[in-house]
Amino acid sequence: MKKSLLVFAAALMMASCGQNDNKEQAQIQPEPTNKDIPMGVPIAPMPQIEVQEKGGVDPNALGDPNGPVLKLEEGMPLDFSQLQGGGMSVEEQVASQIDTIRNRAEQGIPKFQYVYGVCYEKGWGVEQNQKAALEWYKKAAAQDNGPALNALGNSYRLGNGVNADPVKAFEWYQKGAAAKDDQAMLNLGNCYYYGMGTEKDENTAVRWWKDAADAGNAYAMAQMGDCYYYGLGVEKDLAKAIEYYTPAADKNIPNAQYRLGILYYWGSGVEQDQTYAKLLMRKASDGGMVEAQAFLDKYFQ
Repeated sequence: MKKSLLVFAAALMMASCGQNDNKEQAQIQPEPTNKDIPMGVPIAPMPQIEVQEKGGVDPNALGDPNGPVLKLEEGMPLDFSQLQGGGMSVEEQVASQIDTIRNRAEQGIPKFQYVYGVCYEKGWGVEQNQKAALEWYKKAAAQDNGPALNALGNSYRLGNGVNADPVKAFEWYQKGAAAKDDQAMLNLGNCYYYGMGTEKDENTAVRWWKDAADAGNAYAMAQMGDCYYYGLGVEKDLAKAIEYYTPAADKNIPNAQYRLGILYYWGSGVEQDQTYAKLLMRKASDGGMVEAQAFLDKYFQ
């Protein structure tokens, strides 16, 4: 996922960084990639599954004696990547609760229908089956579950369990965005930006990214930072870019950490702080941003 997000981040690069015309600064910018490649559209991350640790509650009282409790609050996003505990992998933790997930899904609870679909898509606790995943996503989507609507968009975009169809992908993302799912908003903006399944419209893309960012989507925050950083669909404004990059960097989005690090290193739009810039670059590098490591090698020997 990080790699796909980096592809998108690179696609947005249209100018040298910041307001500083320093040639050294321009040399560390990654080369732009082809913005017209549909696969360059990142898959929005799964929403968040909150985990309530056993130490804070009697798991038996919640009907789950086997490990961390999936706390699926109404309206809360679901993200398997947030699962932690017991030295178990995400797959192991979800598989340990597959019977509960299945039962709740079969009872018609849309949140669990979506989660059960993810289990089939990933092969967590069940045999991997893209068509079965699709069916469970559709059951949840029929009840206007935002993450499921977004997942169906992903399925049609990537051809998972169905023939790839960018128009249908776009339509499912529209439905997800209408259901206020920030992941679908992010992907819908990407569709407009790349002209995938719809007419290419940069301004509409930026509006959807902003909606996703305002809804708390960290990747959308990073993308809006890029928009203000380069003047993409908005007037270039480093102060606004920093407003969006900062919370995205705090949520460990490497692209935002890297770009924010550049701004702090040169003192562009912010008070210069090369110590903080180095910290940001290290985090971005640890997150897989090769450009950040190149920056560290060049400026922090």
